[in-house]
Amino acid sequence: MKYIEQPKGPGTAYRFRMKTPKGLLGTPNPWSQGKSFGTWIIRPMEGERHLPTAKKIRDMFLAEVRKLEVTYRARKRYSPEKAEMWAEALRDEHEDESFIRSLIYDEAEKAPESERKAFLKIATSDTLPLSRATPQYLEARAPGNPYGNKPLSHSTSNEVKTAVNYLCAFFERTPDTLFLDDVTPDKVAEFWHEFLPTRPSKKNPGSGLSPDTVAKLISGLRSLWKWAIARKKVRLDANPFKPPEDDIPRAKKPHEPKREPFKPEETQKVLSAVTQGDRMGDLFRIGLVTGARVSELAKVTVEETKEDGSVFLIAGGKSENAKRVVPVPKVAQPIIQRLRAAALEGEHDRLFHAFPINAATGTAKSASKAFTGLRRKVFGRETDERLAFHSLRRTWKTISRRAGLSIDDAHNLGGWAGVKRTSNPYDHGLNDNELAEAQEKVAGLLSREGYLEGF
Repeated sequence: MKYIEQPKGPGTAYRFRMKTPKGLLGTPNPWSQGKSFGTWIIRPMEGERHLPTAKKIRDMFLAEVRKLEVTYRARKRYSPEKAEMWAEALRDEHEDESFIRSLIYDEAEKAPESERKAFLKIATSDTLPLSRATPQYLEARAPGNPYGNKPLSHSTSNEVKTAVNYLCAFFERTPDTLFLDDVTPDKVAEFWHEFLPTRPSKKNPGSGLSPDTVAKLISGLRSLWKWAIARKKVRLDANPFKPPEDDIPRAKKPHEPKREPFKPEETQKVLSAVTQGDRMGDLFRIGLVTGARVSELAKVTVEETKEDGSVFLIAGGKSENAKRVVPVPKVAQPIIQRLRAAALEGEHDRLFHAFPINAATGTAKSASKAFTGLRRKVFGRETDERLAFHSLRRTWKTISRRAGLSIDDAHNLGGWAGVKRTSNPYDHGLNDNELAEAQEKVAGLLSREGYLEGF
């Protein structure tokens, strides 16, 4: 019997089962609490065992599926993607503009009323809604993009998305209904100087966004509009996010305590507070002797480590230079060996799987928070502005210079951007054995100066 079955055998309840039509694959499934359609559509019949009644229910379910198909087909017909195709045809100098425009208006008349305005605006103009412009821009600035554009970091991409969300909130529009050419210099001035500074800050809900945060958000939008103007995605002569030349000078950022390297007595106190085998104890020790960033360490996988614990690979991170091979000094190799064995036994991909990776940012915020709790427990809150897990990078880099490493070798090991020289295209740095020797020099000096006491 088509679309009907008794999964538990004869005499049991019937259910509806059909292969999902191609037009519905991946679209929201209204019969399964927020999930999307997969390969099959399966719906129970509330325990119905009477075949004629089950067939009537099946026919009702089938009619609902066909109706949904028609609905989604219509939505695709008037989607922003389809409207953009009409706009491209309208701009084509080889086409009859008046004829294409008449076809667009005919098509718009058939569109659902809720989608007609947006469809018509995209199809008949040189602009895009932010729902289309933003992903296109981020794709053009993605790592490895085919256009040769400088890639954006993961955090910067997120800042652009956040800025777009703020802009939509300011205009009280959705990304589908806010178009690039709706954003004028007058509106930008109000958004920039009045709206953003009054938005609550996540870090400090009692105050507005800081000037630095506002500047980052505006910078992200300025780059988006710069890209759109250059590629004729919007009909504008000037970037509305460009600051006016006669703008008043901005106040300098007030002096704040800077992150500092750890002192030997400080690493000793942390090492005595968390032993090897403790998740933060292991993370702190590896960070201390390699200078790797906390999120870089949290993402290291079993496949990216050697069985003897002598090396791990950082597949990428904050910058292009972040991708590197990191030799592990002998004093820390047993930790990597143990973490690797435990991950394999527990069928985990990552060595530091105890610290989850934030899906939205790609960072290990949980690890940073855990270290903040440990640091406050050991030293109190007075070190809040002075010490962080990132201070281990400063510690490692300071010691590396004193251990005799050249700045280029230190940058290769630590993943910093190197100093630009004319010889750089021809200089491929140290080999793996030489890098391991350089890392041992750093660990040796850390040990002699007391940083590793209690390691």
